[in-house]
Amino acid sequence: MIVAADDPGLQDEVVGLLSRLIRADTSNPPGDVSAAARILEQYFRDNGVAATLIGERPELPNCIARLAGGGDGPSLLMLGHLDVVPAEATEWAEPPFSGLVKDGYVWGRGALDMKNQLAAQAVAFVRLARRAAAGEKLRGDLVFAATADEETGERCGAKWLLQNAPRLVRTDFVINEGGMDMFHVGDRRLYTIHAGEKGYAACRITIRGRGGHGSVPLHRDNAIQGLAHVIAAFERHEPEVSATHLPAAFIDRVVTDPRLRERLKDPASVHAALRDLAAVDAGAAATIEPVLGLTFSPTIVRAGGEAVNVIPSHAAVTVDCRLLPGQSAEDIHREVARALADVEEPWGMELLNFMPGSESPAHSPLRDVIAATVAELVPDAEVICGQFSGFTDSAHFRSAFPGVVAYGFCPFIVEGAATIRPRLHGVDERIAVRDLVLQTQFFERLATRLLA
Repeated sequence: MIVAADDPGLQDEVVGLLSRLIRADTSNPPGDVSAAARILEQYFRDNGVAATLIGERPELPNCIARLAGGGDGPSLLMLGHLDVVPAEATEWAEPPFSGLVKDGYVWGRGALDMKNQLAAQAVAFVRLARRAAAGEKLRGDLVFAATADEETGERCGAKWLLQNAPRLVRTDFVINEGGMDMFHVGDRRLYTIHAGEKGYAACRITIRGRGGHGSVPLHRDNAIQGLAHVIAAFERHEPEVSATHLPAAFIDRVVTDPRLRERLKDPASVHAALRDLAAVDAGAAATIEPVLGLTFSPTIVRAGGEAVNVIPSHAAVTVDCRLLPGQSAEDIHREVARALADVEEPWGMELLNFMPGSESPAHSPLRDVIAATVAELVPDAEVICGQFSGFTDSAHFRSAFPGVVAYGFCPFIVEGAATIRPRLHGVDERIAVRDLVLQTQFFERLATRLLA
């Protein structure tokens, strides 16, 4: 990893900013990000950069800064969100909102998702502003945006910003969260740019049965037992695979067994092949499976009544659904029907919300610049394009600005996908200081290469 010998303050600057951002508890719900937004605003102001706080509600501001270029180059938005998922402090080895620096790591909720990237982008932005003040002006505009409410996505964040103040964040290119996975392939490192991402929907499956007294079991009309059959059916189901979205480039580079590679690239055999792959490389299997097509994850179970001696007459499970770009609500209905075809109990389905998947072109100047910058910082690296199994604010930007190229990418060098993934939305979230420094260097050099 490259760290400029004449810049010993880089690590202290970005580590200090990340620690302060983590100490501002922005758990969503409730989603109050105002303290973190003010930390960024003050950081920019202390470094001679004007920042704007704008939002529909005081507790949900978005922080925007712009570094004007010469006007004859493309423009780039460095995007991230301020809110984090809640953390159960009793489960953590260190307090989740401490921002503790210990044993070469910065600890706390948001250290990976995604206050690390916000801190790295903010410091990169300020360093470029310092250079511009010294005469090294960029040709194109550089914009920084830290948004509210990405984790639930319903209030005042990127979606609100694009509807109410789009001029503040309109650019040719966007780099956002995603692309965090690093895989060791032989003596090389493999990175994936997320050029597209899956859409999101939630559906509720309801079973209606016959209520009664708990002392008299209802073996066929018990809604709770029927719901158990629904959940078990989702667990067994193998969704239809999209041949056009098979991650062939990833499979070719990560899977060494030629026969297994071919089975993984065949929609008819991929599910069985994934089970074989998981036995030898669980991380690779977990990367491939979510991007094959629709996925269903039961997450919330509720039943009518609170009394233990009453069999409820109805029960429901809420299911997290993720769909590929181009798939529709009709595809969800069809796949749910396939999954529950053998459930004997009558069931009903309600689609609670729907956000389609989206993608940007896999080939663009931004991809070329990302690859060149990674190669400069990590000489043994290879970069490919792929799909992200999650949902990010990039989808809102692709919808608002059809010509924009929005990618998810944030490189790591110390820790790979298998180590990082369990901490995302999990316990003991933390980032290696070396990775945080690398990310700061990456964003500074990326913007320089693209805009200068």
